[in-house]
Amino acid sequence: MDYELVRLTEFDTGLIQELTMMEADAFGDGGLNHWTFPVFIKHGAVYVLKKDGAICGIADIIRDWLDPGLVFIVGFLVRKELRGKRLGSRFLGELLTALKRDGARVVQLTVDDKNSRALELYKKAGFKNIAELSDEYGPGIDRMLLELGLEG
Repeated sequence: MDYELVRLTEFDTGLIQELTMMEADAFGDGGLNHWTFPVFIKHGAVYVLKKDGAICGIADIIRDWLDPGLVFIVGFLVRKELRGKRLGSRFLGELLTALKRDGARVVQLTVDDKNSRALELYKKAGFKNIAELSDEYGPGIDRMLLELGLEG
């Protein structure tokens, strides 16, 4: 079977535990957890990349309250053991297609300027750096704000 993009609409304790462990592995305490995943699944969007039923990647998405055409990627990850196999590019491409189909006009995300692998992935997809955010997630935790227009 090939990879498939799935938007989660239901969950159970086992799924939430798996997603939480994957986020903790990728983002430490900055990832979604057993409290926030249910909220994102019900009121935001959580997409997973699956192969043969196994979750290979996660994308956590919210819409902007004032501009519903703007979506923000809170988290995007591919399992560590699967990195370097171009899954990130595939996952991101399929995710952007799904977001556009769901009415997104603009996608934003933040990234650490030292995360060269993520920056390369996002730049190849067409994201542009639109701002430098000082202390975005606390003192000394700076981020680059990237944006991609989906219209056209």
